[in-house]
Amino acid sequence: MNTMKIARTASACLVVAALAAGSSATLRAGQAASPRQGAGLRQRISELYLLRLTRALDLTEEQTARVYPLLTRAEKEKAEIQRKTGLDLRNLRDELARPAPRDKEIDALVVRIREARRLIRQTDEDVEASLDRVLTPLQKARYVIFTVEFLRGLQDRLAKGRDLGPSLKRTP
Repeated sequence: MNTMKIARTASACLVVAALAAGSSATLRAGQAASPRQGAGLRQRISELYLLRLTRALDLTEEQTARVYPLLTRAEKEKAEIQRKTGLDLRNLRDELARPAPRDKEIDALVVRIREARRLIRQTDEDVEASLDRVLTPLQKARYVIFTVEFLRGLQDRLAKGRDLGPSLKRTP
């Protein structure tokens, strides 16, 4: 598997994990996940990822100055695309739930969702190409390993969180 595929998979998993974590935590608390909560969680996970990535790759100050803005900008772009995609998915589900779904509406939503997925893949490819110009071969190898291990750890934590079930008790 090449590094671009790993980075794309890692990025997609990171976003899915962030969304799942936000939904899991708020659903356990008996609330619906708000977009603000999901965005805040996504932001915290992204910051944790960047901090740990810097340590794992042993980046120089110059590399850090080049990598941070690149990754931060890419994550913000993808978060906005995913926010819009979430709305489109909700609208698509609503349209499919109608007694007589409208083909024209369905087609338009499917096109937008596919385009959003393409934009996210393109963003990941651009990031990967930029990282290849900044990182040494050793750091590229560490990047691949770090990303896989970070996501695996995140998935494990999410699974444990889901297994715990409702942990919050509310007093009237």
